[in-house]
Amino acid sequence: MKRFKFRLQAVLEQRTRIETQAKLSFGEAQQALVKAKQLLDELIDVRSAILNELGQRRISGDFCPDESRIYQEYLKTIANCIHDQEAYVRDLTTTAEAFRLNLVGASTNRQIVDKLKDKAHESHVHEATVAEQNMIDEMATVRHHYKKTVDAHAV
Repeated sequence: MKRFKFRLQAVLEQRTRIETQAKLSFGEAQQALVKAKQLLDELIDVRSAILNELGQRRISGDFCPDESRIYQEYLKTIANCIHDQEAYVRDLTTTAEAFRLNLVGASTNRQIVDKLKDKAHESHVHEATVAEQNMIDEMATVRHHYKKTVDAHAV
């Protein structure tokens, strides 16, 4: 049987490389998104801790107006950081979604060529089987004619 050779093997390999790169890009985007969300959660936790401490100091009476101003400025800074981080998380979410869609497209493109390869291989195997069967049939026919000829000469 003749060895199977896929004509579009180079295309399949290129599509596989593109899919692998898309997977890596998507993974990096996901990691960046997770880290950005963790930072956002930490900023929110810091703001909550400051507000709790501020409330405790007001209740205990251990509070002066200068500290109030410092706390307000710090809370304003934290609020700005939270706002900026939320925008960054939204941007990273959009970017991660774009990389996901790119990955889906790359995967689909590779699968299409992979299916073509499978069909070509099945066709190759079928053609080889048919050729082998034809050869066996031809051999049986030749043997039958030979046997008839030998039997005719023997009589």
